[in-house]
Amino acid sequence: MAHASPNLYVTGPTPETRAAAYWQLLRETLSDDDIAAIRNYLQQQRALGRDNFRAMVEAKTQRFAGIRPAHRPPCKWCQGQFRC
Repeated sequence: MAHASPNLYVTGPTPETRAAAYWQLLRETLSDDDIAAIRNYLQQQRALGRDNFRAMVEAKTQRFAGIRPAHRPPCKWCQGQFRC
């Protein structure tokens, strides 16, 4: 049977207090820009890292690994004037 590590409860006795402690740790360590970048990459399921890391991921997967701007690009026929 698996047992919880004693270190689990160092940050708090309940899942809510542990989550709050981890969130506080992230807020102290990461800037708002870093947190936004992490969210963007996670939402698009892309590789977050340096350019050489993303290039390696793209080469191995044969897929684009960076993030793209939100929304679809404008239609090439109507230049975004209509909903195509």
